[in-house]
Amino acid sequence: MNTIKIGNKTFEEWQEQWIEIGEYKNIDFSKYNKNIGIYKIILDKKVVYIGRATEYDNGGFRKRLSDYTRKSESARSYNSGKKLKQNIKNADIEIIIVGNDLAAVEITKRLEHLMIAIHWPKWNRN
Repeated sequence: MNTIKIGNKTFEEWQEQWIEIGEYKNIDFSKYNKNIGIYKIILDKKVVYIGRATEYDNGGFRKRLSDYTRKSESARSYNSGKKLKQNIKNADIEIIIVGNDLAAVEITKRLEHLMIAIHWPKWNRN
């Protein structure tokens, strides 16, 4: 598995890039406005969801992760969005920043797919 290259890094190198950004309810997402990549939602020390933020020209992680708390129901119409909304007070978030351009979008998509296959989070199975 470690020899699989995604962009200019191996899977193992990407696994080492996770950044703990804290409890969802306390995060200031504005500092991640231009960054895109993947994120994982953790409840009770278990990864329950892996998602991606790919809108590098429209808010990056800030927009994607803020979607779950917007008044609009758009992000919460999916099962994972509904579950996060219900568990938001207990959710921790970790991210991997891939970049902020079109090339990073393609890497992010491949990385998300592989991370889901490896970790098989329960909210990604529905």
